[in-house]
Parts: sequence; C-alpha cells; structure tokens
Amino acid sequence: MPKLKPSPQEERNLIVRACIAGNQERYVITDEFLADHLGMSISTFKKKKTHPETFDLIDIQMLSHYLKFTPVQAASIALGRDITAKEVKDFILM
Repeated sequence: MPKLKPSPQEERNLIVRACIAGNQERYVITDEFLADHLGMSISTFKKKKTHPETFDLIDIQMLSHYLKFTPVQAASIALGRDITAKEVKDFILM
C-alpha cells in the first residue's frame, strides 16, 4: 500500500517540530527546562510539542528566545513551510 502524503497541517507541524528538536539538540536544552520556563507542566509541553498547532503565540515567542531560532527558522514556523534560498536572497537584496 502506498504511503499517504501528509496533510498541509501535518507538514506545518513537521517544520515546527524539526526546528524545536534540532535546536534542543544543538543547544542541549531539555523538555523540562522549556516546560518550566514556559510555565507549564512537562506533560503539557510534550503534548504541545507533539501537536505544535496548540502552542500559543507567546509560547512560540518564548521558545524562539530559549532555542535561539534563526530568522529562517522563525519565518519557516510563521509561514508553515521551508523558506527557499531564493526567498532569503530576495529578502536580503530588498
């Protein structure tokens, strides 16, 4: 049976999860640290991390601070898709 293509929402969720997981690994930041600094229980944080569409804007803003999202990562999260090199180049040359 062929593999189904992820829904648009799941594709957006994959981008958010990848940015969070990648920067957690890179900067050695635990789920416990982030949950504590976001003011939520560890179980709530893990549920939101699994379903990132449930994060509030303030949560995303705080995550971007603690996880040091790059401008490209922040834009990818906001737009819900990968940002292309051409888009970055066009933005820089504006």
